[in-house]
Amino acid sequence: MSPVSQSTRSLSQPSTMGSKQLKAFSAELRLILLVLAGCMLVLQMQGCGSRATSQAEIDRLTQPEPDSVRQRAIRRITLASAYFAQEQMDAAMQETRAALQIDPDFAQAYSLLGLIHQRNNAMDLAQQSFETAIRLTARVSTSGDEIGAVLHNYGWFLCQQGKYSSAQYQFAMAISQPGYRQLGQTWLVNGVCQVRAKQPVQARNSFEKALGFAPNDPTARFELAMLDWQDGNAPQARRMLGSINSSPQATPASLWLGVLLARTLKLDTEMNTLGDRLAQRFANSPQAALWLARKFDDK
Repeated sequence: MSPVSQSTRSLSQPSTMGSKQLKAFSAELRLILLVLAGCMLVLQMQGCGSRATSQAEIDRLTQPEPDSVRQRAIRRITLASAYFAQEQMDAAMQETRAALQIDPDFAQAYSLLGLIHQRNNAMDLAQQSFETAIRLTARVSTSGDEIGAVLHNYGWFLCQQGKYSSAQYQFAMAISQPGYRQLGQTWLVNGVCQVRAKQPVQARNSFEKALGFAPNDPTARFELAMLDWQDGNAPQARRMLGSINSSPQATPASLWLGVLLARTLKLDTEMNTLGDRLAQRFANSPQAALWLARKFDDK
């Protein structure tokens, strides 16, 4: 998910979205509530043109729309999601509370509230928020796509608490929801959780499932390359890593893995190229320090 690029000022401007745009925002909202390895909501706000505008058009654009309760709540929670993506937790909390005042039965608002509490290290409140979100999905008419997003978020919260079995159960429940559209993302975080639980066989299966939905996903490919490397299969790990390290998606971890693979395979030119790229792009990273000190680790 891409970070929100708009400034705080633009986020605070009043919205003139119609119902069709709100439906689109509702779909994007489910993406912001998915905690992966990189997916935030891009909030698209309407800009003001420089041409002359008739008074009738101004009146039309500024008239309150007869939105449903849920649509008005979606407006606030979408704004809250954008603040969350920008690490503005106080503003995100304020907008989330506003959404819940409008629609107290909005499960995804409680799911976002759980993420905010988690980011603020208020784990008990986060747990309560996720439990409320799940309870609402069972009580209030909710689509399988929305239920899956809530379960995904709760699963990631549990994984970060070290509750791996419970987390994987939530991911499995999310994947089983009819109409759930973010299957690849959930397989991906399930694999990450399985790596943490020291379940490499199951993790490999999950990452391969994730690649079935997004064959070039850099996180899934990196994680599979790491598993290959740990299994002693450097050529396969290098093939799996592919062109990630020559793209903007390269990370200190992926570049360092590339260095180790090239060293093992005696590809000195490639090793030096990747090492220099690591030192230039991520000069302050621990991996760059290891490269500059030539402190290699074979696993």
